[in-house]
Amino acid sequence: MKVNNGEFYCTYNGKLSAFALFDGKSVLDLSPYQTSTNYEAACNFKKLLIQLRTNTEDLQPEHGSVEPSATLFCNLNAEEMLSIVCKVLHVCETSDGDMVLFLWDATDSPLVTIQMDLDVEEQEQAPLHPEMSLLPRETLCTFPRLGTIIRSTVSKDFKGASHIESIGYWVKLCNVIFEVQSGLWKSAFTPSTYICILTDEDNDVQFRQRIFNGRISSKVNRLPFSVFPWPSDLTETDFAYSSYSTLMESLAYPEVMHKFRTIVRVVASYPWRAKDLRSRASGKYRVRLTIEDSTARIHAYVYGEDGEKFFNGYPAVDVLSERMKRLLGIRDCAGDSSGTVPRNPPWVWCCLKSYYLDKNDPWGSRRYRIFGTTLWKTP
Repeated sequence: MKVNNGEFYCTYNGKLSAFALFDGKSVLDLSPYQTSTNYEAACNFKKLLIQLRTNTEDLQPEHGSVEPSATLFCNLNAEEMLSIVCKVLHVCETSDGDMVLFLWDATDSPLVTIQMDLDVEEQEQAPLHPEMSLLPRETLCTFPRLGTIIRSTVSKDFKGASHIESIGYWVKLCNVIFEVQSGLWKSAFTPSTYICILTDEDNDVQFRQRIFNGRISSKVNRLPFSVFPWPSDLTETDFAYSSYSTLMESLAYPEVMHKFRTIVRVVASYPWRAKDLRSRASGKYRVRLTIEDSTARIHAYVYGEDGEKFFNGYPAVDVLSERMKRLLGIRDCAGDSSGTVPRNPPWVWCCLKSYYLDKNDPWGSRRYRIFGTTLWKTP
C-alpha cells in the first residue's frame, strides 16, 4: 500500500499477489465483483468483509462518543430519541423518493391509547398501516409470524441512505425517534441518526433471536406481550380449543380460505352506535370492525347470522350500546356521544374466517369475517 498526493494506492505483483474487489456498501452480497486468477478466499473473509463495511466512516458516531444501549420494541417510548437493534425485513420507496424500512426485533410494541374519532370512520377509515400503498402478498409471506413490524421513514437526503437498500440483515440504528400515529407505532431517522451493520454473532442479535425461538416454540409466549395475565372475558367463542393464530400467520396462510381463533383489539367500528348496527332495509346486522394484534391490523365484518351470534340476538339498544362501548374501550358509558374520547380497547378472543368475493381474483378480493363469537358480557 502506498500514498501519493494524499491518495492510497495498492501495488499488485502479478506473480506473487492475489486480490479481490468487493462492494463497499452494506449489502448482503458477499461475493467479489473482480478477482485475480490466483485468488482463493480465506476461511473468515465474510466476517472480515462485514466488519469493514460496518466501519464505514459516514455511518459511525463522532470519535469518542459513548455507544448507546439498544431498546427493545416492547420498551419503546413515544417522542424519545432511542437506539434499537433490529432486522430490516423490507425496504420500499415513497412517491417523494424517501425510503420506508420495515423493522422487526421479535418483541411486541407497547399498547397505545386510541385517539381516532369513531364518527368519521365512514368517510375516513382507520388506517391499516402507516404507509399508503399495500404490500404484495409475496412480501407479507416473508415476514415473521410473531412480533411487531415497525415502519421507519428515511429521507432521501439522509447521508447513509445508500447503505440500507438491502434487506435481511441486522442493524443498530442510533438516535431514531418513535411516535404513534392512528394507534400505530412508526419511527423516523433524524439528522443525528447513524447505522451500524451487525453480524449474526453479535450479542444483541443473538439475544433477539433467542427471544423469537422461545416465542415460536411456546403456546403462551406466542400471545401478545400485553395480553398477560389473560385476555378479557368480554367475548366467548364456540371453538375454545382450536389452534391459536396471529393475524400475520393468517395473512400469509397458503390458502385463501382460513378459519382460526385469535386474540385481537377492536380499534374501530363502522357503524359503532347501537342504533345503526342493523340495516334498516333488511334488519340484518352489518358492521365493519377494524381489529389488530401485535403483528397486523385488518378489517373484519360481522354480518347476518354471524351478527346474531356475535350480539347474542337482538338486545335492547341501551344494552347493545353498553356492549359496544366496552368492546371499543370507551370508558364513559353515559350517553351516546363519546366517539371522540381516548380509548383503550381490551384484548378479546374471536374466531375469524377468510373468504373471497371474486373467484377470478381470490387473493385480491380476500376478506375476513367474524363467526362463532359472542359479545355477551354486560357490566
